[in-house]
Amino acid sequence: MKKILYAALLCALFTTGCKEDEKLLFNEKARAELVSENQKAPADHPFSFVWGSDTRVRDTVFIPIRVIGGSAPTDRHVLFEQVSEYIVDYTYDNKGYIIDSTVTERTDKAIPGTHYVPLNDESIRPLFTIKAGRVKDSVGIVVLRDASLKKASVRLRLRLKENENFALGERRLQEQTIIISDKLEMPSNWNYTTKAYLGNYSAPKHRLMMQVVGSKVDDVWIAEVNKSQELIVYWRGKFIEALEAFNSDPANIASGLAPMREDPTNASSPLVTFPSRV
Repeated sequence: MKKILYAALLCALFTTGCKEDEKLLFNEKARAELVSENQKAPADHPFSFVWGSDTRVRDTVFIPIRVIGGSAPTDRHVLFEQVSEYIVDYTYDNKGYIIDSTVTERTDKAIPGTHYVPLNDESIRPLFTIKAGRVKDSVGIVVLRDASLKKASVRLRLRLKENENFALGERRLQEQTIIISDKLEMPSNWNYTTKAYLGNYSAPKHRLMMQVVGSKVDDVWIAEVNKSQELIVYWRGKFIEALEAFNSDPANIASGLAPMREDPTNASSPLVTFPSRV
């Protein structure tokens, strides 16, 4: 009998505690966080002006965002700030154990006013809006087409800031990097599956693939072919045919373009290849 009373008491306490937690949860300030499909930190978001008109000088990159704590009857705004990124280099002993590390700030940081419209610019405030009645939306970052982007990409690391509308959600969902360029960039989801079937990434390979596909070969395209072994093997066969045709073209051979290399400016660079046994 004592055991039954003890269990009932625990149950009552647990129920009361749950109700208190629910009260706190729904009475606290709404929280904003970025969206990740794989339960990890949001992946880098590559954006290149190479897709689209040559005369385009600015564009908007949209980032999905969600609200914890319910919708609201009025529009709400989020705030972002730019933060630095760091590279950590480790030193190991002869047994493979870490004995030291060096932290350096990345130098490819996007410059406000040059590579993107400053985040505190009132003209873009409407892009940071979560519409009334929504708990999921997209906010926009305006990127600028500077001439330097044809030579090297830059990185805009964004972090959500608390404001009058929102507190912050999970720490791992507070930051995301936009990679801004005006040249071909490796799709962010060129992952283990892609490498297994299509091999290492290089810009010449990317251009060849686009010629064969006849349109963009970007994150969306890679995501689709990664879903189907049949589809990715089909396209790989087409790419191999195109590569063989390029390498055997007398004009390409005479000009030194063939065989195609990962770095066309380096005669000792690895050849562009596609796996054939997977």
